[in-house]
Amino acid sequence: MRSLIWNFVAVSVVVLSTVAFEVGYVAPRDAFFIAFTVLAIYTGNQLLARENQPLGQALASIFTKPASHGSSVSYLSGLVVAGLSTLVVAQVLTFS
Repeated sequence: MRSLIWNFVAVSVVVLSTVAFEVGYVAPRDAFFIAFTVLAIYTGNQLLARENQPLGQALASIFTKPASHGSSVSYLSGLVVAGLSTLVVAQVLTFS
């Protein structure tokens, strides 16, 4: 249950901050900080769940092996968090 709540919170924060950034309600530096922080914490949490694997395999399994996640919600939220966070970070670094 805690994992489901964490996934919901992470996706909600990233989606809301991305929309606010794209509309212009959030400054680029603030959007960068929010996106990068959530992405770093989310990825760190996923890496801790795979602590017995080598780093390369653990990173690859986060994005390429849906069965390595506890549920499909966890896998999809990981893709959403990574995708939107990368979009915001790339836009801020490119255009600001």
